[in-house]
Amino acid sequence: MATWLDSTDFARYALIPEQVLPGWEGTEADDVIDEYVSALRLAGHDILTLGAEPLSVTWLAEPFTFARWCYADDDTGLLSAVRAASASEGWQDVLSLELGGRYVLTDAAYEAERILDSLRDAQRPAEALRVELPPGRYRVQSLIIDPDPNTQFMLERLLSE
Repeated sequence: MATWLDSTDFARYALIPEQVLPGWEGTEADDVIDEYVSALRLAGHDILTLGAEPLSVTWLAEPFTFARWCYADDDTGLLSAVRAASASEGWQDVLSLELGGRYVLTDAAYEAERILDSLRDAQRPAEALRVELPPGRYRVQSLIIDPDPNTQFMLERLLSE
């Protein structure tokens, strides 16, 4: 089972570079709250945002894919469903951006202190996930998968360009 960030009250997540994190105020992504997938530029870094709906999210490192939980009894078959969907022609190109290094995926409205506290305290529910990416330009593609009639996930994958 994956580690999920519980749904955000503010309907947006941000993939924040670790070097930008200490100055994160929680208002940087306010202009993209209504976008399902967007990017903003801050301190010379691209920041990927996932928003528009307050859905739980996780990071699947091996297929470089973010999964948002629309509905499901559990996530038991998520990884195999993502792998099966990799050859689908339904993927929609959304945007391209430069990424690389160590990141933190978290609720975009959280301030740096809360995010850093979450990363240090493994005893409480996760509010942030670490993500590591090789440097390069990435194309973000989206797809909604329905592995069965009672399960739906929204996916955003990163493809090297």
